[in-house]
Amino acid sequence: ATSLMMVVGRAVLPLLRRPQPQLLRPARLLTSARSASSLSVSVNEQGIALVRLDCPGEKQNSLSDEMMGEFETVAEQVANDPKIKAAVLISGKPGSFIAGANIKMIEKLGASSYEAVHEVGLKGQQCMDELEAMQQKKPWVAAIDGPCLGGGLEMALCCAHRVASTSSKTVLGLPEVMLGLLPGAGGTQRLPKLIGAAKALDLMLTGKQLKAERAKKMSLVDFTCDANALERTAVAVAMQAADGSIKPKKRKLGWTDWFLEKTAPGRSIMFGQAEKQVAKQSKGKYPAPYGILASVRAGLEGGHVAGSKVERERFAKLATTPESAALRGLFFGSTECKKNPFGTVATPVMTMGVLGAGLMGAGIAEVSATKSMRVLLKDRDLKGLSRGEAQITGNLGKKLTKNRLTKYAHDTAVSRIIGLTDAHASWKRHFAQADMVIEAVFEEMGVKHKVVAEMEAIVGDKCIIASNTSTLPIGEIASVAKRPQNIVGMHYFSPVDKMPLLEVIPHAGTSKEVCAAAVDVGIRQGKTVIAVKDVPGFYVNRCLGPFLAEAVALIQQGADPLNLNSALTDFGMPVGGVTLADEVGIDVSRHVVNNLVGEQPKFLGVRMEGADLTMLDAFVEAGFLGRKAGKGFFDYSDKQAKVKPINKEALAIIDKFRHPSKKADTLSKPELAERMVLRFLIEAVHCLETGVIRNARDGDIGAVFGIGFPPFLGGPFMYMDKLGAKTVVEKLSVLQKEHGDQFAPPKLLLEHAQSGRPFHGPASA
Repeated sequence: ATSLMMVVGRAVLPLLRRPQPQLLRPARLLTSARSASSLSVSVNEQGIALVRLDCPGEKQNSLSDEMMGEFETVAEQVANDPKIKAAVLISGKPGSFIAGANIKMIEKLGASSYEAVHEVGLKGQQCMDELEAMQQKKPWVAAIDGPCLGGGLEMALCCAHRVASTSSKTVLGLPEVMLGLLPGAGGTQRLPKLIGAAKALDLMLTGKQLKAERAKKMSLVDFTCDANALERTAVAVAMQAADGSIKPKKRKLGWTDWFLEKTAPGRSIMFGQAEKQVAKQSKGKYPAPYGILASVRAGLEGGHVAGSKVERERFAKLATTPESAALRGLFFGSTECKKNPFGTVATPVMTMGVLGAGLMGAGIAEVSATKSMRVLLKDRDLKGLSRGEAQITGNLGKKLTKNRLTKYAHDTAVSRIIGLTDAHASWKRHFAQADMVIEAVFEEMGVKHKVVAEMEAIVGDKCIIASNTSTLPIGEIASVAKRPQNIVGMHYFSPVDKMPLLEVIPHAGTSKEVCAAAVDVGIRQGKTVIAVKDVPGFYVNRCLGPFLAEAVALIQQGADPLNLNSALTDFGMPVGGVTLADEVGIDVSRHVVNNLVGEQPKFLGVRMEGADLTMLDAFVEAGFLGRKAGKGFFDYSDKQAKVKPINKEALAIIDKFRHPSKKADTLSKPELAERMVLRFLIEAVHCLETGVIRNARDGDIGAVFGIGFPPFLGGPFMYMDKLGAKTVVEKLSVLQKEHGDQFAPPKLLLEHAQSGRPFHGPASA
């Protein structure tokens, strides 16, 4: 989803800091005035109503039709009770304010008509407008602890004051754009008024989430305090608001903000630049950012009523788009991936050993240490270890500089990593304490076997040994183990600190407890985890192999590598296929491809045909390994060049492997992209058919989070549902006749084409 990330601009004037209110002792609570399934109200001796949110049976509070109905009743009660002077909106769940709209409500909206969504949007806006109107007579204070996102922040924006806890769980934002939507309950109107249009656009267009202190500096919240002091601080603020000693802060416009927001030329400049950034980053594939821009502009130019009208119209339109459906599908899928399919872990991993301090090993160590795990990072010598440690401290240092990490969190994470080498006499004693060891050593089976034998002699009987191999069979790695039940695959994607996917691969003898622990580690590391079958390439690389083979085939048939690249980026991929090979490393690409070549069913057989893959051997022999070697398909010798030129020596190699009869130089970019993408789709269906992945949703998640399959398409299976299985089969049949059986439609796809049944959802009519 990186194509959604865009920066519009930042206001230039410093923000005024507000004084903290005088704290009062907690007041005695009277008997409850009203109770409901999600809301309860109590009034203290000073006339402050505490409205508590607590969605029953849920870990997080979320907005639903039922809760909004209850809230309207409570708000009316507060407004009409003469004993109540002010109100505090607070959660009954520690660490959870309101995380946004209820998932079931989002699903319901996605299946509704434009008119039905428009009606829901109107009701939401009216509810928020009524709450905002109450602030003149009876001020409300939002007491925020935990996620305050989407509709939760829109509700908080309606309150006269906002107090946020400094808990690490507290984040504020309007992330609707990540679901292909926009803030539909007044967020596009109130946020620009509070913090300025430029900053508001930045938050809404990126879905960025702010910590409490950052939100205070931006004037999004008025006060911050420790979570333990939140209720009494909010009550104190409410009392002072009730007696008029503090009033809602009014933003003072500097000249720059006045020009950008209050004048027609300024708005033209601001929104013109914003639209250029949106077009550059989204390439026109995501309609939600344009809806946000239109809604904010309408409010600035025509006022709240006019802006709200555009907001609900755009919200209703967006909710019924295929792009939003795709992004919502990914959201639901990634939410499901936070649940451990193997059950609860009896003893969580707390001490992790990592063998190899290279790019992958250091990355694994970093994401583990930042999530409270003690890490033993070992390399053969000091040079290798120092390289890995420098990578970790460099990455964490950048986050510290950008205020994405506190000094305490930075120092704590660094202190959790214990660097070890063969020269340290104590390294075996350290590793004997490990709950899990992840090896990230050279991709060669003999090396893996040596590591397993050495580790089993050192670690405890219950210690898990995980392999970060990208292609080697886990069962074969475990074949030399004395305790094969403790062996599991954990395939991370590079760079580990940025790529969200983790494939967990049990072999036939891996115990359920070990699988559960491996998934638990991934979830705690912040990864999106899918469990896949132990086959060559697992899921993502198994699909990537035919995709790369087709890229090679097209190049050998005369396709321009630059056209091939732009064809895929135009389709929505983050990088082109040729650039992908260079970035991954052509030697690594060759390894991935060659590991899939062989007889079915273990290997892919005819599904890897269509190209002379020995061309990759020629590249490796010539030293053209990609960016890391300075040359691959492209020439990286000029580090200043934004667009890297084609490596002329690589073209000479390509000419030697030119196909004698087939020509792809006349194919359009959509045709080039289609051929490569169809090869990926074929293998994804085979993986579902043979149980490599559990379901279509996992297949979508793996493709999007693993290699950047376009999020607005939802993943390979949602994309096939959009096209229709029958259409996909027709396209493949044409290519099969022209180019061979590597394009043969899988049996499962043929069944879906015949029945009309989609891969997601109920059967189609």
